[in-house]
Amino acid sequence: MSWNKSFWSPQIILAMLIGSASLPAIAQDLDDLPVGTIQNFGPNLQTIANGICRQPEGLAIDADGNLYAASNSDSATTVGYVCVINDRGQLIDTIPVPAGPGAAAVGLLGELFVGEKLYVLDQADNVQPHGRILRIDPHTHDVETVAAGLAFPNGMAIDRHGNVYVADSLLGAIFKLSKNTAQLSTWLKDPALLSNNPNQPVGANDLAFDRDQHFLYVDNAGNRQVFRVAFEQDGQAGKLELFADGAKIDAEQHLPSPTALYYADGLQFDVRGNLYVMANIANEIDMFSLDGTLVHRYRGTSNNALDFNASLVFKGRLAFITNMSATDGGINSKLSVFVAPYRGLLSDKVFPVISADRD
Repeated sequence: MSWNKSFWSPQIILAMLIGSASLPAIAQDLDDLPVGTIQNFGPNLQTIANGICRQPEGLAIDADGNLYAASNSDSATTVGYVCVINDRGQLIDTIPVPAGPGAAAVGLLGELFVGEKLYVLDQADNVQPHGRILRIDPHTHDVETVAAGLAFPNGMAIDRHGNVYVADSLLGAIFKLSKNTAQLSTWLKDPALLSNNPNQPVGANDLAFDRDQHFLYVDNAGNRQVFRVAFEQDGQAGKLELFADGAKIDAEQHLPSPTALYYADGLQFDVRGNLYVMANIANEIDMFSLDGTLVHRYRGTSNNALDFNASLVFKGRLAFITNMSATDGGINSKLSVFVAPYRGLLSDKVFPVISADRD
């Protein structure tokens, strides 16, 4: 379906202009700030553009540094939005996404650029088969359904051959969308990817490949765990093994429980092999070494504190983060920026550096 940008009314444009000034502008020299710094970035997404960008969950970045934040607004029933924020923190575009056939809601989650098209997941109303994989043209706003039949598609990753992998939180499975056939098939299904926590029923959440694509990592939000799946030479799923367990880490590091991996969400690697996990109920970033050791916990402070941080994407050492503000009515719907110790692994594919050894 194609949507025309002329739907913007003067009132919406005015709201965008007013809202863009509601948060402090990002410092131009963020790279010079201390590692671990977390600052708000861009407008207040709860109020700007009449609130259509509120409760952002998924996040992607293009080669120009524009951020695409997928709204998971709890009030979206017929239309959801992907909101585009440039590298200066200004809202520059909104892309409407209509609900799927028969679905009682639209809930946009994980995002991934494949070539020049933006792939976005729609959890819809959490009822199978309403969950969808969507493909959006950022320039024309065309939205098409690539695949459906899912229950709660949540996170995505892409392999070196261009195949896309999708985690479904309620089915305890990882699906593969074939580049060659465009067919969706079950790549791995395992009870360990289901949540056994009745208070947090979301299981398999986000996905991330390591540098050499020896493993595909997947977290289980409700169980506070991160697993990795051996990625075989023929592209098949190998052994599933536990990489990190939040309850065990709490005991070992004498943390009040639950803390570590408390609702494990977005995943990203840096060039040194460290894994960053959004622990969104703990409102912190958990950083793990290659051996699964929790080596650092990063938290914002005061107005710059994280609020149900869900997804992250890197631009060099800067990690941009969505704050879904899910437990307090969306009042802190916003993006944050985090100064990481090292460059993001995927960042080099979008923003090449002169020396691959530079951190």
